[in-house]
Amino acid sequence: MLHSKIDLNLFLILVAVYREGSITAAGKRLHLSQPAVSHALSRLRDKYQDPLFVRHGRKMIPTEMCQTIMPRVLNSVSELESTLHNIGDFDVHQYQREMKFGFRDILESIFFPELTTDLMINTPNITVNSRQVSRIDMEAALENQALDIVIDVLTPTSDDIQHTLICDEHFSLICRKNHPILADISLVNYIKADHALVTLKDSAVNTVDMALAKHGVSRKFALKCEHYFAATSVISRCDMLLTMPNAYARLLKQQMPVEVVLLPFEVPILPIHMYWHKQAVHDPLNTWMRGKLLDIAKRVIPPPSNNA
Repeated sequence: MLHSKIDLNLFLILVAVYREGSITAAGKRLHLSQPAVSHALSRLRDKYQDPLFVRHGRKMIPTEMCQTIMPRVLNSVSELESTLHNIGDFDVHQYQREMKFGFRDILESIFFPELTTDLMINTPNITVNSRQVSRIDMEAALENQALDIVIDVLTPTSDDIQHTLICDEHFSLICRKNHPILADISLVNYIKADHALVTLKDSAVNTVDMALAKHGVSRKFALKCEHYFAATSVISRCDMLLTMPNAYARLLKQQMPVEVVLLPFEVPILPIHMYWHKQAVHDPLNTWMRGKLLDIAKRVIPPPSNNA
């Protein structure tokens, strides 16, 4: 039973310190002085008989006790906040918030031109902060609210992580204009050519090479790098080939003298999912943003046509 003398506002302060990692930043967020936040934190420390946070440099790091209770605290606060907002009454203009995304650079290039333009015009009170997150760290980042939403390939997660398919990623062949292969796009000519390969740090499986292995062939690489933009810049000036996600290939075609065509062999589609923590299920702004991202995906990531 909750102690009758406990001030529920203390938990709002606890959440703010946990999210901001700083007493000063938590005070600014809640419009409280630093001493007021410190005093409230001290009262909770007495209740739990635990320091709750320890200072590491400029950051307040949650203790093991704090990490244990925070999922329930965050969920409870979110549930209480949700009672104040009927879905029909939701007005995004009432919120001022930075949405934190876990997007790879290729997804930033696909989603952000339309998303950020729309936000700046219609909801300038909502800003975006995006960074790459490894698949190993994704779940923890969503749980501690370092990130609000992650978009990445289908990845095993615990039941605490909610997700939905946002698009299917198809692969296409990209090469310089007037490349000899355009006269005869065959598997034989594809294998004969030199290739550029873009490798991501935590990608364990290469879908394209697995598909080639089923044909008993492999390709040779003249270049390996980490960014599709750099690889496309290279192949636009020589006879190397690049195999890459179709949606981003079409964007790069608008910027460089390259052609995008269908591959001469089948590569399984790569399901791309959007992830969020269950504590954000009743967060109206998170829900609103997920809907917006799904809508953008439908418009900017169509399936490839005959000429990709």
